[in-house]
Amino acid sequence: MTFRLDYPGTARFFRRIFLRHAWSTTQRKWTTSFILLGVVLASLCMPNFGVAVAGTAFAGWWLGVLISALVAGLIGNRVGVGREKSSIARREPTMDDPR
Repeated sequence: MTFRLDYPGTARFFRRIFLRHAWSTTQRKWTTSFILLGVVLASLCMPNFGVAVAGTAFAGWWLGVLISALVAGLIGNRVGVGREKSSIARREPTMDDPR
């Protein structure tokens, strides 16, 4: 009896779970998309900064990517919260404006 790992099946499973979690609400969609945008933007811009400071650039490069992804995720979270609140406000009548 041999144990064989099913890497493609496991990858599909984790992709499905990630998408189910990350795209379930407006807030999560915006947060996830801004994190991905932050990682891509940092990956494109940070190597240019890394070459300039030579010795410690390689070690500090991932810290810069992490910080920019974190900041982009926070911005995306704020955008998602604002959009979710505005859609809830449009759907629900207020005390001033009963429908």
